Amino acid sequence: MKRKKITRILSLILVLSLLFCACGKKKEEAKEKISEEAAKTRDEDHKNTEKDPPVEDVDTIVLTPFDQIPAGTALTKEEVRLFGEDKCFCVYEISDELFSRIYGLSFKENCTVPREDLRYVKVLHKDAEGTILVGELMVHKDVAEAIRDIFHELYLADYPIHKMHLVDDYGADDNASMEADNTSAFNYRLIAGTSELSNHAFGKAIDINPYYNPYCIPGQDYVSPASAYEYGDRSRSFDYKIEKGDLCYNLFIEHGFTWGGDWTGGIYDYQHFEYLK
Repeated sequence: MKRKKITRILSLILVLSLLFCACGKKKEEAKEKISEEAAKTRDEDHKNTEKDPPVEDVDTIVLTPFDQIPAGTALTKEEVRLFGEDKCFCVYEISDELFSRIYGLSFKENCTVPREDLRYVKVLHKDAEGTILVGELMVHKDVAEAIRDIFHELYLADYPIHKMHLVDDYGADDNASMEADNTSAFNYRLIAGTSELSNHAFGKAIDINPYYNPYCIPGQDYVSPASAYEYGDRSRSFDYKIEKGDLCYNLFIEHGFTWGGDWTGGIYDYQHFEYLK
């Protein structure tokens, strides 16, 4: 009886030993499998890292196409860089959308200048504080590229231009545009006080910083616009003043324009440059 009991105990110990060994073996196999999977994962990560290196963080700025940015919009130097400076000085044909903007205003219903002869010029300019602004002009196709190049040079030299919107933003009213010191070109209109078409009517004349460079008849003590009377005194120094021999004057003269400040006969139009060829 005692012997049988001992035999059963030994059998039980043997079974437990076998089970323990089996579990240990499975445990080792499981550990090996985990190690193999981990190694495989590391290898895959390494391969992916070699294949696709980390990309540096870059600030992405989504910009509106330059030709669609309204005149008067201020830009930073970084925005100009992203656009590409040269791409900010462009000449365009007159689109239907743009034509609808000027028709009945600067482009009067009786306008004899073909739409095809006009060009829309988009540029950058800086005001007296150095703010970079978007500017726009409507000019004749014969002078469009010259105008673009002139304003690019003025921009690079920080020559101050106060505002530059199509005169249509002022109802095609020349006086309102001058009062706002707005630089503009094409406007199908007569020379003030005459029945003769102005060169503005052909897009071959431009008025620059007109408030600070008024139309003057010194012998009659006349200045237009009247509120700019103090700027008729050309002996004074002030921002936005055009002077003979300055960069603005020289560039326009080099491109075949004449300046109203050089007129004889006691009348001077200091804002005015026109192309007579």
